[in-house]
Amino acid sequence: MNASIALKMKRTFPILFFVSILFAPLLLSCKKEKEIKSLTELLREEEKAIDNFIRSNGITVEEAREGQQEFKPDVYYKFRNNLYMCVLDKGGELAIPEKTRVNVRMRGYMFKEKKEFSFDNLSNGGYQDTEFLYVDRYNRGALHFIKLPSAPSSSLNSLMCEGLAFPMSLLGNGAKVRLIIPFSIGPEMNYEAGISMFCEEVRYEFSKF
Repeated sequence: MNASIALKMKRTFPILFFVSILFAPLLLSCKKEKEIKSLTELLREEEKAIDNFIRSNGITVEEAREGQQEFKPDVYYKFRNNLYMCVLDKGGELAIPEKTRVNVRMRGYMFKEKKEFSFDNLSNGGYQDTEFLYVDRYNRGALHFIKLPSAPSSSLNSLMCEGLAFPMSLLGNGAKVRLIIPFSIGPEMNYEAGISMFCEEVRYEFSKF
């Protein structure tokens, strides 16, 4: 290598180095934008994941009626908010909006293309109940719960969502259900990731004072 070529390379290297530093954030930003999926994409993926879940588990689905009170055993009813509910026990007295406090215990897991992670405060005594106040409001969509604070200990309070509360608009004290909850009415953490929630069993008990 002659001296002139070596000199040109010596001058060019710092320029390339600074150019790479200048454009690196832009390239990373573009990559990040590609990784962030649109709501339309997430909804499309979720629909496919739920359809696969229903098919692989041999689940029977029927469209729910407004204010439905009777439910066939082993049938999942799909409601207008896209919640799927299978009623195991209708329970007794109905909740009174703004007055009834409801304790929830549940067992299930999150899923997308596959099972993500499990949760269980139904058989695990180390977790306390999740408690909410039953309401019947509208805030950019139907709202049937206000999460109540609990003592600082192990709980599944972060999973409380409209999908878990909605059954109380139709069922009563002591009700038991199975649920498939889409991310649109699921826990906040599920929304950004587009993850659905399956509850193998949910039990509702009214608080006593």
